[in-house]
Amino acid sequence: MTESKGRKIAMVGATGAVGEPTLAALLESKLHTITAISRTESNATFPSNVHVKKGDYADVSFLASALQGHDVLIMQLSMDPKAMESQFTFIKAAAIAGVPWILPTEFGSDPLSSLAKDFPVMSTKKKYRDMIEEKGLSWIAVVNGPWFEWTLARGMFFIDVPERKATINDVGETKFSASTFPQVGRGVTALLSLPDEKLKLFRNRPVYLQSFLTSQSEVLDSLIRSTGTKETDWEVKIRDPEETIRASRDAVAAGDPSAIVGEFLTAHMQDGRGGNYEEKAIRDAEVLGLIEERLDDVVRRYVDDLTFSNGE
Repeated sequence: MTESKGRKIAMVGATGAVGEPTLAALLESKLHTITAISRTESNATFPSNVHVKKGDYADVSFLASALQGHDVLIMQLSMDPKAMESQFTFIKAAAIAGVPWILPTEFGSDPLSSLAKDFPVMSTKKKYRDMIEEKGLSWIAVVNGPWFEWTLARGMFFIDVPERKATINDVGETKFSASTFPQVGRGVTALLSLPDEKLKLFRNRPVYLQSFLTSQSEVLDSLIRSTGTKETDWEVKIRDPEETIRASRDAVAAGDPSAIVGEFLTAHMQDGRGGNYEEKAIRDAEVLGLIEERLDDVVRRYVDDLTFSNGE
């Protein structure tokens, strides 16, 4: 990227799983002035070159004051309903303060795909984008697919690394887009460092970030290489994806709402549902100057961290 512009950026959720690497990337660029907005009772700490504003997230006056003079508001909140609803107050305050750009709490799957129609967790995000437009401001929805290392560590790719077990959905050659947290941070930084005329290309639409396009089988193969094991060391089952979805729905019906993640991630692996947005990611990467990562490099880091944490 040959052109760049520094901006005054306010962040909410800057110490979270996606917020922390985003903040680190923004600071590393040495282009932007960063303000972290934090709750009064928060014990979060920030680097000395980050301005910190503490107050009540329900206080529009406080938020409008904290946002005064900023070019961008980034909201990287948790998916907790109460946290998500607080976006309404932030948007009102941003409108009062005249903040022209907002990155709402998207940071997930493609909101223009069928996934958004099939899963309420995605479709409910639209109301925040609509409100931003109603207030005369502009939004950019960051799409990054499944957070790769977070999902892998929790066995949500149906691969248990310590136990050497995997259940592979039989979806043929279908692949899905995925991103690491650092890649999201680099992507957001590249986006917000664009000159005005290029940033406007993303006005009121998603920006598509991707570390790589992969599949469960490719991830498993990479894990086998990175752990120095053989395929015969692993217990591998092949399962019809519809069976995975039924099991997920049954668990939800039995009282475990978090089990919906099984169906959600399986949907990303099915052809035509929106999990593969590679063409869009390649298009946006050309504007952002963003380089994809190598699956083996990311998996190797994960395996090394896992080995270290287990004291091996």
